[in-house]
Amino acid sequence: MNFIKRGFLGITRKKGKSLILLAVIFILGNLISGAISIQQATGNVESTIKDRLGTAATIDVDYDAWEKIPEDELEELEMEDVSVNLIKQIGELSYVKYYDYSMSTWMGSENLESYQDQDLGVEMMVEGPSMDFRLKGINYAPVIDFEEEKAELTDGRVFTADEIENGTSAAIISQKLAEQNNLAVGDTFTLDNNVYIYDFNTGEEDLVTSRDVVLEVIGLFEPKSVKQETEEDSQSDMMIFTDDIDYQNTIYVSNEVVIEESKYNWEESLKADKELAEMMKGEEDSFEYYQPIYYLNNPEDSEAFTEEVKPLLPELYTVISASDQYEDIAGPMESMSKLSKYVLLVAVVATILIAGLVVLLFLRDRKRELGIYLSLGEKRSRVVGQILIEVMVVAIVGITLSLFSGHLLAQQVSDTMMEADDNQNEFYGGYVIYEGMENHLTTDDVLASYEVSLNSSYILVFYGVGLLTILISTVIPLIYIVRLNPKKILM
Repeated sequence: MNFIKRGFLGITRKKGKSLILLAVIFILGNLISGAISIQQATGNVESTIKDRLGTAATIDVDYDAWEKIPEDELEELEMEDVSVNLIKQIGELSYVKYYDYSMSTWMGSENLESYQDQDLGVEMMVEGPSMDFRLKGINYAPVIDFEEEKAELTDGRVFTADEIENGTSAAIISQKLAEQNNLAVGDTFTLDNNVYIYDFNTGEEDLVTSRDVVLEVIGLFEPKSVKQETEEDSQSDMMIFTDDIDYQNTIYVSNEVVIEESKYNWEESLKADKELAEMMKGEEDSFEYYQPIYYLNNPEDSEAFTEEVKPLLPELYTVISASDQYEDIAGPMESMSKLSKYVLLVAVVATILIAGLVVLLFLRDRKRELGIYLSLGEKRSRVVGQILIEVMVVAIVGITLSLFSGHLLAQQVSDTMMEADDNQNEFYGGYVIYEGMENHLTTDDVLASYEVSLNSSYILVFYGVGLLTILISTVIPLIYIVRLNPKKILM
């Protein structure tokens, strides 16, 4: 009789043993199925969240390392600045899609009215000199915020390379700031570069001199970030509102404009404050303190980019990536991912041991039957094939059943764990000081990204792991068959 036919007959003839093996595989298959399902769901969350966090990276002081340095060593430590040449060198790496480096300063104006959001419902009170307008210097002429869709150009144009290099008076302002002041593309407006010194007698800052900064509007932009107001987290909403106001009052100019105005302000401050001038005597005057921002080709490049850049950096500097925030905002995902890995490992080992033991015990009971096959001249490979058919057919049925029940089990376990974490941590989002890496993600964003789905990838992985585990579990019993001596069995 064909060994394949014998294999199928062996399943139906010994229904009790087949059902026991099926039950074992079904129970353990549920654990494997649930673990794989949770792992894939958490993996999808990581990918989705990191995509939303973006690919931005920057360079800054490693403050964790800074705090570990003894105070006596800090007094003698001379920090090296990140040079423009180094910024450009890093920007030429293959991982970088485009990059920019920026200087900023704040200015006031007597004839330009700053934009204030009326939705705040409160009046913003500012003590001391009003410096409502932020001059954001750029070196990347197309404006990297527009490239990254943080804002869109609604009218006019972006800078030319010559305007950036020569530091012309060209400026791009927000649409709302333009509307508030009846400005259009081609118009000019004036900011005040005011120089103040602190008066220790009155406790106030006195205006000592000022000069006009005349800029020409070449373009208008509209921020794309949407303000989200919720009753649950009024503090975070206030920060979002404030961020929006600051951005509406941001004015894009060339870095050269910011450098020139910073230089003027500093030199005039030294002229007016003799004590400051004496204290700074002999110090090198440098007005170029850039904050670089790099956008990588995809989030997966972050780790490789960091490894390649770190050796190039001066002492105590490090790479800070937007994806670094993932661990802060996806705590429940990490805990479930680790748990699912442990469950999967335990389930696989348990399946190999238990299923292997069950098959071995069944084969010992069929020792005489197998001896007869071998004594009649049946090849050992065909006997092994018969046992494999019996086990694998039952395994396929058990794995198929556990595919669906394990998926439902994973969904129930995930919902319970997510609900527990949701009650403990109502807000995972954080706010960072690095422009381009703002994070307003909330618990709902993380939860919405988590989905246990029965897709083709999950099915293929589960069948692959399940069948491979069952196949490995039959190795020990098959060794038993190979060592059988038919003469001794039949004597």
